Amino acid sequence: MADRFSNLSVFSTTVFFLVFICLLGILLPMAVYRGRDEERYSVLNHFISELGERGVSRWAWIFNLCMIISGLGVVFATISLGLGLPGFWAKLGSLFGVVTGLGLMMVGVFPMDNIKPHATAAVTFFRGGLLMVLAFSLAILFPANDEFIISRIYGLVGLVPIVAFTTFLILLWGVRDSVDHALSVEGIQRPRISKFAVSEWAVFFSIILWVLVLSLAVG
Repeated sequence: MADRFSNLSVFSTTVFFLVFICLLGILLPMAVYRGRDEERYSVLNHFISELGERGVSRWAWIFNLCMIISGLGVVFATISLGLGLPGFWAKLGSLFGVVTGLGLMMVGVFPMDNIKPHATAAVTFFRGGLLMVLAFSLAILFPANDEFIISRIYGLVGLVPIVAFTTFLILLWGVRDSVDHALSVEGIQRPRISKFAVSEWAVFFSIILWVLVLSLAVG
């Protein structure tokens, strides 16, 4: 039991570091961003990854580096959470967490200006993230041997990112034959409001909410 609480403490600490690095990598490039048409960044019609697009985003390197570090953080955090919670679903959550973290790292390694591998990395992150949250939510709601390490109510918080991830993936499914084109903004007329961009930001805010709530629950 002591080892479990120790792992949960590592999870909680890693999450706060992860959120700080992630926000740093987004807010700094966003503050100085000027697009191809010298427009300022807007969450209504810009993808998150545009902050890492080399040749466009002034501080792309900060975004990309922070995504790589954040991806490593996701790997460590989810392994710790999986070791801290009992049962099969927790271990499966760790597995999907590693996939999610690797996907996020590859988003930084292959920025948006290298769209094909970037799109693959992004889709890996979104698919892995959905399965990760689902597995951990099941681990909290239905723990092995009724060993409630975290109150069941926190398992319901996972519904928020699950809905966000699912919505975004459904949108991508609608353009499944050209996902890399759907995630690219080169040579297109930017809409005032992009359903893809808004949906992606919904995923970001919901996953930040989820990890922070869980870290406070076990902290």
